[in-house]
Amino acid sequence: MYTVRFNDTEVNNSYWMTLLITAIEQRQTKKGDPYVRLTLSDGKVEATANLFNNTTKEDLEERGIIVYSAVDCNLRVSLYNEQKNYTVDAIDPATLNQDEMSKLIKMPPKKPEDLFINICRKVKSASSRTYDMTNMRVPDDDYSLIALTMRLLMANSKAIIMSSAAKAMHHNLYGGLVYHTSRMVDMAEAACSVYPALNKELLICGTALHDIGKIRELETSPNGGASYTVDGRLFGHSLIGIEMIDSEVIRADTLAGHETYNREEVRLLKHLIASHHGIQEWGAIQVPAIPEAMTLHNIDMIDSRMYMYEESQSTLAAGKLSDPVFGIAGEGKATVYKPDLN
Repeated sequence: MYTVRFNDTEVNNSYWMTLLITAIEQRQTKKGDPYVRLTLSDGKVEATANLFNNTTKEDLEERGIIVYSAVDCNLRVSLYNEQKNYTVDAIDPATLNQDEMSKLIKMPPKKPEDLFINICRKVKSASSRTYDMTNMRVPDDDYSLIALTMRLLMANSKAIIMSSAAKAMHHNLYGGLVYHTSRMVDMAEAACSVYPALNKELLICGTALHDIGKIRELETSPNGGASYTVDGRLFGHSLIGIEMIDSEVIRADTLAGHETYNREEVRLLKHLIASHHGIQEWGAIQVPAIPEAMTLHNIDMIDSRMYMYEESQSTLAAGKLSDPVFGIAGEGKATVYKPDLN
């Protein structure tokens, strides 16, 4: 296994590198000749590289080179538009053990399990009640929003910890969902200290659950790759998340033999999930009607865009601009700059 990483490479040199393929895109040159653009991960950084010589996806598949397979490749580094440009001069399948493969899988900067614990602690601490912070349980007769949220989190903990937050765009990695949600819960807590009029319990619980439907919208592989499920394409994660809340309420009512959770609180919680995309053009079921919903939407926007900036800057040299980054702003025309302050 070769240990060179993208940040170690220099222009006008070639390197043998062991990398994980996260995307394969068939393209054509201006002359109409086929070539392949590969998205490659070294476990910390992703970069694209072009494989020319009339290569097709089918050619690679015949050699066992597919998405989320490991490869040994020789990359030639050049400069294009003041950025590193990678060309694949040779590529072969790599045989790696589980430990070696894990080093190529992009992960959050903190352990997903620790991020999940942070979410649970923030949810419990959002209440005026006193909870045992040494474990994840809530009393059986507790029907607060805190209890509802904790039960949903714990019932789906394994999926939440491993799930990607997206197929592309932002937090699209193993553990991306719990990484995204943990940072947002931290910001929601801070927002409540600045704006005491916010209902802290509602905002923290809504933030913790805003994307829970993604565990059924997306199917995440052990290598972090995500693909849409049938339900994901038909309904989307907001509706799925609302259905998960309704299912928990029905379960609790049936078990207790009477109405349990406060219906107005549940209504507001579902509204936060329904409106967290902000506007219907961006996939919101409804626009925010209460300040907690507006706050959640903006926290979501901040964290998703911050991730895009962080990812773009991770591959830039100081003083350089990126290519246009889709999703940050302006129909994919926004570029990212990495300041040179040294």
